[in-house]
Order: sequence, then structure tokens, then C-alpha cells
Amino acid sequence: MAHTVRVLDIDAGRLMILENRVKTALRKARVKARISMVSDNLAITRQGLLDAVPVLEVNGVIVSRDTPLTLDGLVACFKALNPE
Repeated sequence: MAHTVRVLDIDAGRLMILENRVKTALRKARVKARISMVSDNLAITRQGLLDAVPVLEVNGVIVSRDTPLTLDGLVACFKALNPE
């Protein structure tokens, strides 16, 4: 099953770093997912998340907001999607 991962942040530099971190974490967790990086200020504001970035959304559910997205934390989150 393919999952959907979205990362929302208004800082483009941080978003680039997070994209690499998310891809690495997905590989380590052996999870297949579509990744979407959102930096559109208006889209983030309309969802009421402007003060909560960075936001990690997995399969339409916000699993992390306003906290640093570390590699270890992401791997743990993604491993929960693919129990072995």
C-alpha cells in the first residue's frame, strides 16, 4: 500500500532539508509513499497551520506540528505504517 506524506513549511530552505530527511527515513523504514512538500503560505494559512510549521501529515492525518522533524523521529513514525 502506498502512503501519502506531506510536509508543510513556509521556510523554503528548511523544506529542502526536510525533503531529504523524509526520503531517507522512508527508505530506512522500508515504506513506499508519495511525498508532497508544501511551501505555499496561503495554503498553509487556510488550513490554520501557519503558526504550527513544520507540519508532518501522513495519509491525511497531522502527526506532528510545531516540533523539529528529526530523522530518528521520522523513521519511528514511518515504521509504524509498515509493521513487520
